[in-house]
Amino acid sequence: MTLLFSLVVSLLVILVMAAVLFLLMSANHNSRSAKLRQQADSLKLSYRPYASLSRQVREAQFQIIEIGQFRHFRHLLEGHFHPDDTTTKNPPCNVNLLDYSLVYEAGTANQTLLMLSCPLDNHLNGRFRIQPDNWLNADVFSEPITHNLVQLQHGQLHEEIRSLQIFSETPGTLASKLNHSVRQWLLAHPHLHIEWSHGILLLYRPNHLLAAEDLPAALASGYQLAEQLQQ
Repeated sequence: MTLLFSLVVSLLVILVMAAVLFLLMSANHNSRSAKLRQQADSLKLSYRPYASLSRQVREAQFQIIEIGQFRHFRHLLEGHFHPDDTTTKNPPCNVNLLDYSLVYEAGTANQTLLMLSCPLDNHLNGRFRIQPDNWLNADVFSEPITHNLVQLQHGQLHEEIRSLQIFSETPGTLASKLNHSVRQWLLAHPHLHIEWSHGILLLYRPNHLLAAEDLPAALASGYQLAEQLQQ
């Protein structure tokens, strides 16, 4: 009787393990990884399920990465992008899309980071940050961020964008870059956090992962902002 009971229990354990394995394989078939890989092929971008931050991105010292401290991430799409728009004058730009996880004071946040190459003229050679609110704060255990960012005052900003928090190492020069086209873009994307440093434009929405089908539109929008900043 004891032997029969042991055999039944063993059989049940095997069946449960097989069922779990089947469910995992089924989930993987329709997983985020599979969808992103398919979208990467459609966009003619390369895809890697796991990757580490490049030296260029680390040197840019973006706030979310400096506070987060993680150097590895999931789901990297990279390559050259140019929107399907004959009116676009600029050449293709280098792009990186990745899922970045951050542990901060409110818990864990997962977001898709979009980075585009965006060289600007020599007059705007200092980093800047544009955000709707200050959701990230360094604590006593974080490495100090020594950027000399100055917040632009209301008098330096057009009334359309005075609700935004805008910081720059060259506040006067940045204010002149925020023309009508840039302001309209910012108003159309009120939830985005935007940074520029070392020729890289970073865009993301806190706690928001972009669905695979939304990537083409996100890339086109990011390209549009980069193009407007370069005018």
